[in-house]
Amino acid sequence: MLAEVEPLLKRNLPAGHIAFAVLAFERALNVQAEGNLRKALSLAETSNQAMIALAGKGRAPADYQGSSLAACSGIEIPLGRADGALCDASQAMALFQKAALPGGFSADAGHAYLLRGRALQAQGKREEARAAFRAAAENLEDTRGPKHPNTREACQLVAPSGQ
Repeated sequence: MLAEVEPLLKRNLPAGHIAFAVLAFERALNVQAEGNLRKALSLAETSNQAMIALAGKGRAPADYQGSSLAACSGIEIPLGRADGALCDASQAMALFQKAALPGGFSADAGHAYLLRGRALQAQGKREEARAAFRAAAENLEDTRGPKHPNTREACQLVAPSGQ
């Protein structure tokens, strides 16, 4: 489906339009689901670079930038790149918090906290990871509900036995 939409986008939108960054993001998720993590990371990084360029021009919403960074983080963790995953998850968290209503919970922020916790856990920073998992659980319980897989994972990882 993405292959079908790309020619339409190229015909109807100017180069550098946010749709192309989103297209790269969606491709990254598809390739990740197929198990090709290195290609997925390359596509996610392409999306992220495009989002950064668009943000510099005031043409990329914070939540789009955050989603792109979160995608990178989620791919970097299984590739053993905990430092990069932590950096990207932390940046995504900040962007999602910026886009959220003050004092409100955010599913996107919850996901970023979960990614941050996974990266910290991979670095062996258990207490910091538990704090991130706790924040993830709070955000996800409020927005996704207690039965959502990410909510359940975050809640399990908060407990010391989840380490």
